[in-house]
Amino acid sequence: MKVEVFPSSISGTVAAPGSKSIAQRMAACALLAKGETTLTHYPESADCTAALNVIQNLGAIVTKRNDEIIIKGGFPNSFNAGIRNPKNEINCGESGLASRMFAPISALHNEEITVNGEGSLLKRPFQNFEESLPLLGASCVTNNGHIPLTVKGPLTGGNIEIDAGITSQFITGLLLALPRAPGDSELVVKNPTSTPYMQTTLDVMQKFGVEVWHKNYEHFKIRSSQNYQPQKLKVPGDWSGAAFLLVAGALCADKKELIVDNLSTEITQADAAILDALLSAGVSFTQEHNSIRLVASHVRAFEFDATSCPDLFPPLAALAAFADGVSTLKGAKRLVHKESNRAKVLQDEFAKANIRITLRDDEMKIYPSAIRPAVINAHNDHRIAMASAILGLGGAKMTIKGAECVAKSYPDFFQVIHQLGGKVVMNQTQNA
Repeated sequence: MKVEVFPSSISGTVAAPGSKSIAQRMAACALLAKGETTLTHYPESADCTAALNVIQNLGAIVTKRNDEIIIKGGFPNSFNAGIRNPKNEINCGESGLASRMFAPISALHNEEITVNGEGSLLKRPFQNFEESLPLLGASCVTNNGHIPLTVKGPLTGGNIEIDAGITSQFITGLLLALPRAPGDSELVVKNPTSTPYMQTTLDVMQKFGVEVWHKNYEHFKIRSSQNYQPQKLKVPGDWSGAAFLLVAGALCADKKELIVDNLSTEITQADAAILDALLSAGVSFTQEHNSIRLVASHVRAFEFDATSCPDLFPPLAALAAFADGVSTLKGAKRLVHKESNRAKVLQDEFAKANIRITLRDDEMKIYPSAIRPAVINAHNDHRIAMASAILGLGGAKMTIKGAECVAKSYPDFFQVIHQLGGKVVMNQTQNA
């Protein structure tokens, strides 16, 4: 799909979509809980749909009723209770989180289960599981450090050291699975990056009655044989998707205010740090309960460390393109193993719009300039597509090729921008 985005003013009220990060964690916990869990406001993004498909293939029974998703779980004992893939294979689509959650969860079972995926996920690293799962009682064989990988349990627990320098998602998968193992476990985590994401996992687990002790996210103690309890929960709004709306408002809500609601802080979300970044850039906003109100502001050059929230790089790079000087984002090394090599793609695609980005060590510098019309390749990366749309709203016409990739996290993104007053033209032609 090709989308054209033109300079526009936006305003109005919009609810942030449900958090795909939290929704997938809730789906995993519901799989492990014996009984029926009900989730409301569950997102329809590709990653969240993939998570539901996975838990069904692991034996959960999933039904939809109006705005509710009802999940009957109990894995691993439920493996034969629902829909079972005859090849014992689960497909996580392009979701890095789902694949790294469900690999160790699958290892709770005593049959071989293959974890597979599609697209960019096939290039992302998985060697940590090949090294760690055998130390916890399960076998794991990867495809030269990539998926497909095959696990065979049962996971029994134990003590391991694991490097989280590439991603914290390995830790999330182990934290979710190990409380169901028959033995106690301890994790020593080297290079604990993205610690807010680890806290998100712990927050969701606690909702389901499972407790984990930790010290500074570097040392975890996990009690064995804990039972996940079925729950009735609402998936909170997604700060990751909302970040693009907030940046768009900071640049383009120049006639009336933009209100983004459904933004709870009850469960930790790393990308709630967007508010700190906006403050650093001089953006004026007010926070009222679960809503953020803002109008267009003068954007000053800013520095922000996004090491623990790397998904904020694209919206913040777009914000920095309109600043009054050079802005610096730290943590760029975290962007290599995303849907694309996100740092390099931002550099190459923003250059087409006359925005220079330099990369040195762990720093990204953004040099603002007069934005010119450009044809942008989204590189099958939803956050690149949304960041490019912001350049179009605030600067000059952007033609975004492959814009359908927003379905991964925010399928209605372009429709929402249009409803808020943005001039958006969508060409649904498959090869556009």
